[in-house]
Amino acid sequence: MKHQIIEGARGIFLRYGYNKASMSDIAFASRISRRTIYTHFSNKEEVFMAVIDCEIQQLAEKLENLVNQPLLPEEKLRKYMQTRMQAVKELTLYYDALRQDLVNNMNMMERLRIEYDQMEAQMIKSILDEGNASGHFKIADTALVSEAIVLASKGFELPIFMGRTDYDHNRLINPLIELLYNGIKRKA
Repeated sequence: MKHQIIEGARGIFLRYGYNKASMSDIAFASRISRRTIYTHFSNKEEVFMAVIDCEIQQLAEKLENLVNQPLLPEEKLRKYMQTRMQAVKELTLYYDALRQDLVNNMNMMERLRIEYDQMEAQMIKSILDEGNASGHFKIADTALVSEAIVLASKGFELPIFMGRTDYDHNRLINPLIELLYNGIKRKA
């Protein structure tokens, strides 16, 4: 039943945005009563958070599967960044309907973002640890570097969130990965 509500709510939030969506709209789209929704969720914010959490979990599963693939750490990190950015791009199409609402509800979104950033930093850290263990990388503090990569990847998201349709994140990811691998210092 909860999944049915989340799926119905997803379509409603996409169509109307967070602020204009009502619990009645969500109930109608989910083909259940408002009373039933309130047995699973206290309010619209909880429903919205569940929709976002579902999206995040789907992305996390996709990225976790990638992290577990038998690839060289360099290639794994490149594919991780490409997959992540493609998912962000796809989610942004969904969130176009919510863009104004997201600005108005930034605190709610930031709570989710902090949780996701920690999960993402842990996945990247596992790639970096694997690279250290296999001798492909030499990173003294993989936790710190993984946090830096998460922060840098947020910079790639801004043009997408701003609605730029001509933005090609892959064009920028490859030079970043090369920079991470080789540094900028000239080799003697």
